[in-house]
Amino acid sequence: MEYGIYIHIPFCLVKCIYCDFYSIIDREGDIPVFVDAICSEINSSSARFEDPGKVKVKTIFIGGGTPSLVEPKWIERILNLLASIYDLSSVEEVTIEANPGEAPRQRLKDFRSIGINRLSMGFQSFQPELLKFLTRIHSVDDCFKTFQHARQAGFENINTDMIYNIPSQSVGIWKDDIDRLIELGPDHISAYSLTVEKNTMLHSMVKTDKVIMPSEELDIEFYQTTDNILSNAGFPRYEISNFAKPGYECEHNQGYWRMIPYLGFGPSAHSYDGLKRWWNTASLDQYLKLTSQDESPISGSEILSDNNKFNELIFNGLRMTEGAEIKTLERHYKGLFQSYLEQAMEKWPQLLYKDGYLKLSEKGVLLADEISADLFVLP
Repeated sequence: MEYGIYIHIPFCLVKCIYCDFYSIIDREGDIPVFVDAICSEINSSSARFEDPGKVKVKTIFIGGGTPSLVEPKWIERILNLLASIYDLSSVEEVTIEANPGEAPRQRLKDFRSIGINRLSMGFQSFQPELLKFLTRIHSVDDCFKTFQHARQAGFENINTDMIYNIPSQSVGIWKDDIDRLIELGPDHISAYSLTVEKNTMLHSMVKTDKVIMPSEELDIEFYQTTDNILSNAGFPRYEISNFAKPGYECEHNQGYWRMIPYLGFGPSAHSYDGLKRWWNTASLDQYLKLTSQDESPISGSEILSDNNKFNELIFNGLRMTEGAEIKTLERHYKGLFQSYLEQAMEKWPQLLYKDGYLKLSEKGVLLADEISADLFVLP
């Protein structure tokens, strides 16, 4: 069976106001002991398999947090350990996330030299005042410098993250940013609408009326503008928020969306083996304590029913331009699937049935969440 592997590095210099991923500041001194903990967890994970050497890994994603804060020697130790336990001979994509200004040229060269072949950089904006609002500590110039350093280091597959729907951001400003980004020449672009997640500083600011978010109509205009510009510039959309030159789609993320099994290591990391999902404690201190005592850092788990899998396949599949595979949906649907499908397509004319996939029309993409939720079956 094929797996993806995710490594969560929780260290950051600053906690961004909108981020709801587990991260922690002012703890870089714990990186060496954290790497020991990750290695301990990886060693223990082999017990899940009768023959871990036959587990074929296709992709590795090192996310966070800010993984580029970690010295390459520590990342190399983790990768070498994985290679000693699992079959990494078929790995096609190894991604590491980096922030502009926090990934020196030599460090990027070293990352590339240890086999990391894809870089994901969090630009977010080319407007100084918007970067300040988002509590990003890099400058606009840092974006361009770090990108050029990455190319010089040998990275031929670079993603850049950008954010729209930011308060005080106009569509004109966003167009200028996208045009500058296209001129820079990344291979993949993730363009996200700024969302207000619970347990973030932004959520508190919106709740107390310190920040007023843009209207839904403006959010839609941002999205349509993004899709039009990037598609015409040679970056066709393959998922609602992701655009890539042909052949540069993120294989790791597509694995999540298609429900391919994956192993996650580090605090808050999730794993899925095709039947069961489990997740680690979202506390660095607890994670370090448990692994140092040879105890499992897993804090919860769930068995996914066929209905659970069906709902996830619908939700993720309709976000992708390829859609959700009909034969996979049918396998997990308990009942007369053909009748279900006919009723769904009658209610939602934005649904298309083409080449064995259920997908959304261009207008339907704007209603993706609403349509998906309506198509869910009871867990």
